Amino acid sequence: MKHLGHGADGMQMARRYGKDPTALLDFSANINPYLPEKLEEAVLEGLKQSRHYPDSCYSELREQLAQYCQVEPTQVIPGNGATEVIYLLMKSLKGRLGILNPTFSEYERSARLSGLEVYDLYWDKEADFAFNLEEIKAHLEDFDFLFLCNPNNPTGRVEDLQALLSLLEERGKLLIVDETFMEFVEEEERVSLVKKIATSKQLIIIKAATKFFGMPGLRLGYALTSNKALMERMYSYKEPWSINSFAEAIAKVIFQQKAYQARSKAYYQVERRRILGQLSQIQGLKVYPTATNFILLRIQEETAACFKEKLLVKHNLLIRDASNFKGLDPHFIRVAIKTPEENDILVRFLKEELEGSTHL
Repeated sequence: MKHLGHGADGMQMARRYGKDPTALLDFSANINPYLPEKLEEAVLEGLKQSRHYPDSCYSELREQLAQYCQVEPTQVIPGNGATEVIYLLMKSLKGRLGILNPTFSEYERSARLSGLEVYDLYWDKEADFAFNLEEIKAHLEDFDFLFLCNPNNPTGRVEDLQALLSLLEERGKLLIVDETFMEFVEEEERVSLVKKIATSKQLIIIKAATKFFGMPGLRLGYALTSNKALMERMYSYKEPWSINSFAEAIAKVIFQQKAYQARSKAYYQVERRRILGQLSQIQGLKVYPTATNFILLRIQEETAACFKEKLLVKHNLLIRDASNFKGLDPHFIRVAIKTPEENDILVRFLKEELEGSTHL
């Protein structure tokens, strides 16, 4: 089986180096370390419902997601993780897809597997990977659809994209935005484009329960759009019953937990500032600004691959080698923001290895 080069490869790394997977401290996957409440009851309900086929229309699930996002149920298409939704979308498009890099590799992979031509664009590396609207304007004739992640993975930046949406609407081009990490953002209400779903037919937003709710194994993602023709094409490719009864039952619980959502957002506002401040004090390490639950870093002396191996072998600590993101060099790594105790361990070992290696 081909390895696709994502994070969360703890099992493979543990086997390669003879480690106990349960002993690894995994900073390679960007997951909320705190879980919602009352999951046991939802799991038992999912077990009970697993005696029956899920509703192939996912009526209740779409209502839950619509209520959570404050859109109409007809504007929601759920999937087996955001990845299924991305692949359905790529099958539904014809033309040339622009992708802002560095970003999640499945955008390009799904596009090419669906026969789409891909045109590469780039975040502004010299400005810490900021968004450059003028650069997009200069390449408007080079793509029919534009796909970007906001906040972007792996750079962590969030951008106000309303001017971009207006520009693409004027040109009749589709804007695809992956907002998987948007719930972690302090100014979510201001920068999220979900509020534009009802009025813009040129917008589709992809979201998931994976990251913010801390359950990647749940495999529950969804897309939002008021473009009925696009929605119908996506449904025409969608396999029946791709979302299991456990995901449906858990969705009824987690999207109602406003207190949990508020606590998680507040936690990251505080811990993000704390951990960024500590990392910025480490010599030999460039720290990029982030608005979400992970941080892009660049080490000066070693390659990311060697540094990842060193941290795993010596400290049972797993980070993401980010050198395989298009547009990044061999010295980039990415780390998740976890609990304060775990974050302190990360800072201690990064400081020990980097400042020790530079003899400063």
